[in-house]
Amino acid sequence: MTAPSIQNEICNCFAEEVLKKIFEEFGDDVFSILVDESRDISKKEQMVVVLRYVDKYGFVKERFIGLVHVMKTTALSLKYAIDELFARYNLIRESQRERLGLDPKV
Repeated sequence: MTAPSIQNEICNCFAEEVLKKIFEEFGDDVFSILVDESRDISKKEQMVVVLRYVDKYGFVKERFIGLVHVMKTTALSLKYAIDELFARYNLIRESQRERLGLDPKV
């Protein structure tokens, strides 16, 4: 039997690979995010994130990105969590920054 920590590590590795494939699928195209917050059974605040985009065949895709634990579920707290998620996976690329009117060097 494999130790729980090893099982978690294996699951995390698979999750990272799946996320990479999802991000490769829409590349530099535009996307939207769907975010919802809730409290789990142990009263911990969490945020669920789903990406929505149109694939190269014109079909709308929605992909579950994950649950993010947050300290509070205020709009500002969720925004910071989304910013961290975008930074972690480099979701706002230079070409998108220019289209959004953001500083491409940030």
